[in-house]
Amino acid sequence: MTDFKASLVAYEVQKSFANKLFSNKTVAKSLIDDTSARLLDNLYLLLKVFTSNKEESKKTVRNIIKISVKIGMLQRGDKFNDDEKYGLIQIQRKLRTVAMTLVSFYQVDHTYDRSFVMNQLTELEELLVNLIQPHLTDKSVGRVDQIFTVVKTGDFLDSIYVPKKNPEMRQIMGGVVEDVNSCIEAGVL
Repeated sequence: MTDFKASLVAYEVQKSFANKLFSNKTVAKSLIDDTSARLLDNLYLLLKVFTSNKEESKKTVRNIIKISVKIGMLQRGDKFNDDEKYGLIQIQRKLRTVAMTLVSFYQVDHTYDRSFVMNQLTELEELLVNLIQPHLTDKSVGRVDQIFTVVKTGDFLDSIYVPKKNPEMRQIMGGVVEDVNSCIEAGVL
């Protein structure tokens, strides 16, 4: 009896390969659908306007892609136990709820509730960390932290939803909303 399992080696190679592969935006875009790619492109623009930091914005979007692909690899590799599979369903539901809430706040004036969105984002972050922590490295958990450190701030959210605070971000958010609606219709979200 040996301790060697080809499937485990292949899985580890895939994880390593994914880290190296996603440093290239063109390659990453070829592995995700067009609707999601547009959404991520508009999210990048939103982050870039907010942070005034092109590299930090790229890093955030890259981290979103890496974590999404790694979760997909774990799921396809049947690495989740029943509790974790339920946790993944909770993440999908929470992500959809957050997306629909953000769309609603954009489309209906004076409905924005910062504390509600921040609580929803905090819950989503906790669900993601709990799901990936047993399977991925601390570096991957750090990627989740980095993503939410940027998007889960009152200043970022206010810049999108408070009238006249940041007209450029508000305009870009219109594209994000279109893309989120397209993702929902396509069954991606």
